[in-house]
Amino acid sequence: MFTFARRSPFEWMNQMDAIFGRSFEPDGSSSGAAWTPACEVYARDGKAVVRCDVPGVDPGDIHIAVRGRTLTISGERKATEEVPGADYWCREIAYGSFERTVTLPEEVDAKAVKATYRNGALNVEVPLRKELTAQTVPISVEQPALAA
Repeated sequence: MFTFARRSPFEWMNQMDAIFGRSFEPDGSSSGAAWTPACEVYARDGKAVVRCDVPGVDPGDIHIAVRGRTLTISGERKATEEVPGADYWCREIAYGSFERTVTLPEEVDAKAVKATYRNGALNVEVPLRKELTAQTVPISVEQPALAA
């Protein structure tokens, strides 16, 4: 029996970014390259919630902007330690700038947006004007006109 996992339609783009972002570096590293934090976006209690994993990023280096229906989270993870002359066996931690943009279902009041940072996770709560609900749409069937 097969089971299907629910996946984001953009998940393949993140996978391609991860593959190509690492392969362009001669040593397979991604230091200094842009990176993309993993995010979840969902609705709960009349709010859109955006949760991003940003471990190692100083909260002072994260910027959140709201314009119309667009929420943009950007920032930078800075290298914390220089290791001159080191021969790395493995380099998988990406440093540098990042940016994530989420299109919200409706315009929001930017002053009502709240953000918290805890244990390397950024949570942004955006109050929505109404609860998001699914709605069914009836289909009317039209009969073709009979030829005279």
